[in-house]
Amino acid sequence: MTATEHAAVSVAVAPTPSVQDVARREGFAPALRLLLGGRGAVQAPRGRSGFALLPEDWAAGRVVLRRYRLPGGPVVVVHELPTAPAGGGGAVDGPDLLRLRLGVAEGLRDVCVEHLAARPSGDSTVLMQQMVKGQLAEALAHQLELSALLDSGAPVRGPFLRSVHGQITRNGRSLLRLLGAYGYLADGPGAVADASELLADVHDPAKEDR
Repeated sequence: MTATEHAAVSVAVAPTPSVQDVARREGFAPALRLLLGGRGAVQAPRGRSGFALLPEDWAAGRVVLRRYRLPGGPVVVVHELPTAPAGGGGAVDGPDLLRLRLGVAEGLRDVCVEHLAARPSGDSTVLMQQMVKGQLAEALAHQLELSALLDSGAPVRGPFLRSVHGQITRNGRSLLRLLGAYGYLADGPGAVADASELLADVHDPAKEDR
């Protein structure tokens, strides 16, 4: 087999990136598109109250309540028109939603490392401070535990689903605190974390499913 043929085969069998990887490396909007699949704006799932987070280019004809300017493209919060059928195109898959949010948290960790490594502190950088390294290590360990849980195939639903969402939220917030004021800029990492939390709230399971 020639090098060209080998490369073609490699491309052909390359695995589809997971929503977790896309959220971490490409951004919230590309991961949201992958999560929602090919359903498009009309069939995109909505929360029980009619709210949804969508890539901005999916929001035509909808009431936009909030816009997030995020890396990877803008995302908007919409509320369906009263004439729209309730429920959208079916519920969002719970574990995939967790994977998207975990990928966002991993991306926040990457931002922390890059930002703190560029901030001088004495003869070194903020990243090399013992307390900072310890907090980052704790956040990483927690993310690895959550990723292993999702990879295990164990059922994640009901109260346990809500518990894992809470853990991801706390993980992201701990990383934002390391970034100081930079973490809370309107178009900074804090906006990404806020959109992630809101996505979980929008698709909060019905009471009978908790």
